[in-house]
Parts: sequence; structure tokens; C-alpha cells
Amino acid sequence: MRKKLLVDERGKKYLLKKDVERFGNDLGVVDLKDVKEGSVLKSHKGHNFYLLEPTLYDIVKKMKRRVTTLLPKDIGIILTYCGIADGETVVEAGTGSGALTIYLANAVGKQGKVITYEKRPEFAKVARENLAALKLVRRGQRIIGLEEDTTEEGEEEEDGLYNVIQKIGDVTQGIEERDVDVVVLDLPDPWNVVEHAKKALNKAKGRIAIFVPYIEQAKKSVEALKEHGFMEIRTVECLVRDIEISEKGARPSPRMIGHTGYIVIARVKPEECIKKEEKQDLNGAEGGI
Repeated sequence: MRKKLLVDERGKKYLLKKDVERFGNDLGVVDLKDVKEGSVLKSHKGHNFYLLEPTLYDIVKKMKRRVTTLLPKDIGIILTYCGIADGETVVEAGTGSGALTIYLANAVGKQGKVITYEKRPEFAKVARENLAALKLVRRGQRIIGLEEDTTEEGEEEEDGLYNVIQKIGDVTQGIEERDVDVVVLDLPDPWNVVEHAKKALNKAKGRIAIFVPYIEQAKKSVEALKEHGFMEIRTVECLVRDIEISEKGARPSPRMIGHTGYIVIARVKPEECIKKEEKQDLNGAEGGI
């Protein structure tokens, strides 16, 4: 990881590059040179700072972005309900700033891979910077379908995953990959991708996740999934409210993270099952004559 996290005694966080040797704010200046994560530092004003290793959540929260990203509550639902596991192949569209891509890449691990599609080159470039900071792509790694003058790709480091492939493309026109385990869609018209997703998915365990902000979009997505023979279709919304705990007692916070979007999850229906059901229907019709 190319970042380190500094937290002052008020709880304010600062995500810094690994090579930063000095840091200062209104609580004073601290020397970070040759200091290991997990240390307490005193500023020249006598205030405490804590040097820590950042989590994915810390990095995603502070990373550069061009669009609104999915929140952890929604990302958690997608990862959990789809059961995304080590070694799997995931196709994602669109990439945006790469927040969901980061969590997907860490879920599938070094033996898995994430192929992420984005229509807008400027967004794909921002995502590449964010992904490179976490060693999910190499510095300057080529984005397939994007013509650009780039520096040579950086070398892979031993502790990096480097399991993300970026593409410029419109998945409503088709998905190139086949036999993938999961398709994840964060698009305004995902129902136009459902047929392509079915062709791309592994028929033994293929799953699809769709994130949309409006219920009308969720309804059209569910209708498309039913039309194309998906099974175990489920639509959920996740709301999060913190609990304030003090010496006086505990109560729900008056502020909460309310609606952000609807998540539709489904499983591809094996073709053989469809054929058997059709055969049963046919036999039933013949028997009734």
C-alpha cells in the first residue's frame, strides 16, 4: 500500500503518501521520517498524533473522484448477496472513480480478476490513478480501447494484486467476456445489458447485481431479468443509522444515511433447467389432450 494514515487527537484523518516525512496542522508539526505505522507521535505543541496503516475504507473515502461513488453499505450488500469469492472473475460497468472496483478486486484476490468497463475516458483515467495507488493496476497501465500517449507501464510489486483490467466500452452493445462468475452494473439503463450479461455468465453459478437510484429503474431491471430467465431475483434497499452511546445512555443518531439506491440481485438460470421445464410443460399439454 502506497499510503499511510495520520490521525490527530481530535479524530481528524489525513491520508498521506508513504514518502511524506513531515506533517503539520493547527495542533503542531510531527516528524514522520523512519516512523513505523502503529506509533504515537508528539507534535511540537505537545498534541498526540497516531500513525496507522489505512484500511480500504480509509483510502476509498479520501480518494480522488469525478462522480458520486457507491457507499460501503451498498457495496457490502453486493459483495455479500452475490457471494463474491477468491478466484472468481467479475465484469463491472461502469467504473466511475473505481470505488466499487477496489472492493471487488480485493474480494476476488490475486487468483481472480475484475474487468471493468467505462464509457467516459476521463473517468477511466481517474480510476486508473486510484487503482494504481492500491496496486490493483500498474502505473500507466493501458486502458483497452483508449488511444493515449502514456509513459511505460510500471513494474508489478510483490505485494500487489494487479488483477484489474480496464476497458472503454458500452456494455449495452455487448459484453466481450464469457464464462464470468458475476456481472455488476452501476448504469442508468441496466435492463439493456441483461441479455448480454446472460450470455457472459457461467451457467453453473453466474450471478448479477444491479444498482440504481430510482424504483422505476429497479422495476424495469427486474422485468428484464424475468424475461431472460433469471432466478432468485431479489430487490433490496439498505439504510444505516449510527447509535450514539454516552454515559447518559444510548439512542439512535438523529442523522442517518438514508436512501442511496436499490440493489437487484439474481442468479442465472441454467439452460438445461429451462429445457426440462419446457419439456414438462409440453408433456403435460399432451397428456391433457
